[in-house]
Amino acid sequence: MRALLLFACLLALGCERAEPAAPAEPPAPRARVTIGVHVIDAEIADTPARKQRGLSGRASLGDGQGMLFPYAEPGRHGFWMPDMHFDIDILWIRSGRIVHVAADVSKDDPRAVYRPPEPADLVLELPAGTAQRRGFRVGDAVQVDGLGP
Repeated sequence: MRALLLFACLLALGCERAEPAAPAEPPAPRARVTIGVHVIDAEIADTPARKQRGLSGRASLGDGQGMLFPYAEPGRHGFWMPDMHFDIDILWIRSGRIVHVAADVSKDDPRAVYRPPEPADLVLELPAGTAQRRGFRVGDAVQVDGLGP
């Protein structure tokens, strides 16, 4: 009788059996990106889901931090700003050299797609103004440690 009463109370309260939580995605790996004397701590967007999500939904990105997008093949990889809450700089890199810089890309045009004029195999997103403050230019050498083979 008590079990039946307890069951009736739970039903009345709308309690349901808890579903097991989905496993959390492990933290993204990190790389150290060096451009001249400047070092950037970059989160690596190493899966299709991380590449698609990028920095969307984040409140900000700290000075000296970035997000690195590696690609198996060089291409004119396009980037857009859906659900972005801050402006960024985008650096396209090929074979260890910056090939294009898009500075102060605005969060206010989420449908615009930004592409380099030539193929790149890495893309680095940074807080807006970083490229200008640190003097990053097309042709600068870029070294990446921690990206893997």
